[in-house]
Amino acid sequence: MERNPWWRGNLPAETSGRIGPETEIRELLKLLAATSPVTATGTGGDVGAGTSRIAVMAAEERRDSSDGTWRAELLGERDGDLLALVTAAMAATWRGAFTEAVSVLEEVQRLCDARGERWTRACGDYVLSIAQLGLGRVAEATVSARRSLDVKWRFRDATGVALAADQLAVIAAVQGDGYRTARLQGGGARLRAVFGLREFGSEGMSEPRTVAERTARQLLGDDGYDAAFAEGHDDDPDSTMAYALG
Repeated sequence: MERNPWWRGNLPAETSGRIGPETEIRELLKLLAATSPVTATGTGGDVGAGTSRIAVMAAEERRDSSDGTWRAELLGERDGDLLALVTAAMAATWRGAFTEAVSVLEEVQRLCDARGERWTRACGDYVLSIAQLGLGRVAEATVSARRSLDVKWRFRDATGVALAADQLAVIAAVQGDGYRTARLQGGGARLRAVFGLREFGSEGMSEPRTVAERTARQLLGDDGYDAAFAEGHDDDPDSTMAYALG
């Protein structure tokens, strides 16, 4: 039986029941962009809403300039369109619109699975983990983050690996596992050094890691945290992956 996406009831009646890939992408982006913004404390502006608008603009560039219609060969058939959805969903998580983000990312999963697209789906799985954690769905968030990490490691996507490893450390902190948090953070630091990555400059990207470290230090004490961090930092990348995925 065909699934009925959460957003389909918002479409005009004359289009319901005959949705093509170009309409799916367009409507998902429009609904995410329209989500009521929640300004993040200390950012000085609604970063999430701005990012969502950028994603919509990127998809709008696929519109056929001759007649304003959406061309299937340009929209819904290219990786960039699905990445635009992932970007918009990430913006929704920054605004605290976790339910909307989860719904859209589940559609991204469906579209990626239909095309056999693994890398873009892994990007979506990372964002999905953040949104699921925001909803308190810790077990599901863990599965999504591990799934993202596994694929990103196979593709040797350095940034994706580092982000997913950080997310798993945050989840461990939420679960009250200070040792796992510290060891994963140590392993993540080693991975960033091996890959030559700089620390992520966005405060919004680095704050969860900082909060997770603070939580782990409260649980273990400074000496305990530093010892577990060093243990993870001493691991080679393959060992770090085995621990994170285990």
